[in-house]
Amino acid sequence: MNWRKPVLLGLMQANGMNVKGNLEFIHKLEKQTPEEIQKFQQEQLKKILQHAAEKVPYYSKILTKSEVYADGKINLKNFQKIPPLNKEIIRTQKTNLHSTDKDARQWYKNSSGGSTGEPVELIQDRNYKAWSFAGKMYFNLLAGKDVGEREVRIWGSERDIISGSQTKRARFENWLYNRTILNSFKMTPQKMVNYAEIINSEKPLLIESYVQPMYQFAIFLQENNLQIRSPKGIITSAGTLTPSMKQEIKKTFKCSVHNKYGSREVGDMACSCEKDEGLHLNPATHVIEILDDKMQPVKSGEIGSVYVTTLQNYSMPLIRYKIGDLAVSARKTICSCGRNLPLIQHVEGREMSVFKKKDGTIIPAEFFIHFIGVVHNKGFIEKFQVIQEDYEAITIKAVIKNKKEFEKNKDAIEKSIRKTMGEKCEIKWEQVNEIPPLKSGKYLYTISKIK
Repeated sequence: MNWRKPVLLGLMQANGMNVKGNLEFIHKLEKQTPEEIQKFQQEQLKKILQHAAEKVPYYSKILTKSEVYADGKINLKNFQKIPPLNKEIIRTQKTNLHSTDKDARQWYKNSSGGSTGEPVELIQDRNYKAWSFAGKMYFNLLAGKDVGEREVRIWGSERDIISGSQTKRARFENWLYNRTILNSFKMTPQKMVNYAEIINSEKPLLIESYVQPMYQFAIFLQENNLQIRSPKGIITSAGTLTPSMKQEIKKTFKCSVHNKYGSREVGDMACSCEKDEGLHLNPATHVIEILDDKMQPVKSGEIGSVYVTTLQNYSMPLIRYKIGDLAVSARKTICSCGRNLPLIQHVEGREMSVFKKKDGTIIPAEFFIHFIGVVHNKGFIEKFQVIQEDYEAITIKAVIKNKKEFEKNKDAIEKSIRKTMGEKCEIKWEQVNEIPPLKSGKYLYTISKIK
């Protein structure tokens, strides 16, 4: 019996968060027609824009100037005229982006993970938190875990790890939520053996992990012939889950692997289901645009920059926020799973992770992960990071396990890279002992210094 579910939902309700009602609503929403879902989302968008125009100093000017707000009404036809929001605007405008009625909304501070440099400070409120909880629970259900059922997290955020292990309150919350947090920083062989023992002992229904640590863990278990108990599902986030990575994780854990997309600034936005035909968006909480360099929607199956509008954070609405990621628009409008929530195809990763050639060709991180990490790597490279210094110059940092095998295969790796990056591409290797993740816990396989 899962006694934790009614207790947790009851405690949230007592704290003014109707998480149960929100979760039930998302389940109802997934059964509506695409037209009904779009109509609902547009109504929510109008509400947040009306509020922003009347209560948020920064947006009262912006929305009037862009002709979205006039005579007390919202005109969505001009939505694309709204200039995008970015991190620099958030830093400079500060409280001008806060709602004047925020004190009535039980707001709290949060900040971005800092993947692109200095973290951005934001405020969020209780309504946002209630919808965020509901969205997270909904995505967990896609992977087979209900509220309060056993979960293990292999987590990498310094902030979450510290707060999740040091205080009595955090330890109590982990017990109440029925979750165990395992630190993904510096996953030594001994740590990974211990983590396997914990998973086999605790028998979680769900394992949630950052992408790179989960992939590293899966490969370690394979190489050492260690048995691992299969959960119902695995959710990965905070990184680009490539097809080859997913295949290895599935092979090791023998369960479904779900890719989730989210950030600290805006919460969880999308997650794949059992059919794995794309990532389901949550239209109750976000409007997602995938746009080209001219701020126009990309065609089906094409790559573009991600812009997010939050629908439930009235204390600090983010409207057309350029989050810094690249994604591919959905190749189909409806998933065969029967849920009618809209889709995106997949997330390519951070804009700073994508390489560019002089002719404008984009080389995704997946290319390097596949050729260096899978095709040519027979276990002699433990970890690597590729840095684009210039259009025809890259540096590869690598933790080498077997130098003899590395020297035998180095030329083949360089040949594969030059086929894509150009025959004149200079390739410099740096053999290092460790490649640390960012403070957010995210691990970048590729970094481009080209603006």
